[in-house]
Amino acid sequence: FVVGGQTTAVEVEEGATLLDAALGAGIDFPHDCRMGVCMTCPARLEAGEVDQAGGMLSDDVIDKGFVLTCVGVPQSDCTVRLVTEEELLKEQLATAAD
Repeated sequence: FVVGGQTTAVEVEEGATLLDAALGAGIDFPHDCRMGVCMTCPARLEAGEVDQAGGMLSDDVIDKGFVLTCVGVPQSDCTVRLVTEEELLKEQLATAAD
């Protein structure tokens, strides 16, 4: 995880979400609903693969590297960078306008 310029390596148990792993490691990660709906827990996938089939992001936003950590389950070693909810919403709205 890359949060505020600081990188923290975290072991994620099989089937666990990125958010659960971050919180378990003591990383202060914003979140709310834990169902992939509210978009409060976004990150940008910089490397690796994440299954986030349970989330509400559009495919084109996912293709740009965004992930909702509350439903994102790593499928490989990953690097994710915390982004703001505003950054995600800006991308979501720009994509919807296209």
